[in-house]
Amino acid sequence: MSGDTTAPRRRGAERTRELLEATLELAEESGYGGLTIEAVARRAGVGKHTIYRRWSNIAELLLDALSHVWISDLDYRGDGPVREDLREQFLRSSHALSTPPIGPVYRAVIAEAQSDPALREQLHERFLATVEQRTLDRIERAQRAGELNAEVDLRFAAEVLSGTLYYRWLLTPRPVDEEAIDGLLDMFTAAYARRD
Repeated sequence: MSGDTTAPRRRGAERTRELLEATLELAEESGYGGLTIEAVARRAGVGKHTIYRRWSNIAELLLDALSHVWISDLDYRGDGPVREDLREQFLRSSHALSTPPIGPVYRAVIAEAQSDPALREQLHERFLATVEQRTLDRIERAQRAGELNAEVDLRFAAEVLSGTLYYRWLLTPRPVDEEAIDGLLDMFTAAYARRD
C-alpha cells in the first residue's frame, strides 16, 4: 500500500491567516493597483475559489488583512486620566501608521478609495468610524467620571482628535510625533477640561 504523500489540510483559521499575510505582502510590494485575487492565490499557493469562498472582492480581503494586524491598535488600553490614555493610544497608532506593513498599505487603500466609492464606504465603516467611535467612547467615559465638562457634546471633539493626526500623516510632510500629539491634547484639555 503506498503512503499518502499529500500535505495535511490546514484548518480554516490557519489558512485564513496565511491568505491575509500574503495579501499584505503583495500590497506592500505592488500597491493596491497591483493587487489581485489571482496574485494572492499564487502567493499563498491556493486556488482562487479558496479566496472567493471567504471574500467577494479584493477590497474586502485587503481590509480584513489590515484589520488582522492593526485593529487592536485602535483600542484604548487604560482607564487612567483621559489625557494619558489618549496620548498612549495616539502614539501607538502613529507608530503603526508610520511602519510597514500598515503604513504603506493603508496609504495605498486611501488613495484608491478616492475614486472607488464602495471602497471609501468600507474604509470608513471598518477603520475611520471605528477610530472615531472608540475615541468618543473614551472621552465620554472621562466626562461621566468628572474629568471633562459635563455640559458639552463631545462628538465633534472626537472627530477633531481622530482626524487631526490622520490629516497630518496623510497630507503634510510634518511628523505625527510626541510634540504634535501633545499640542493636540493641550488644545483638547483647554477646551473641554472641567473647571471647578
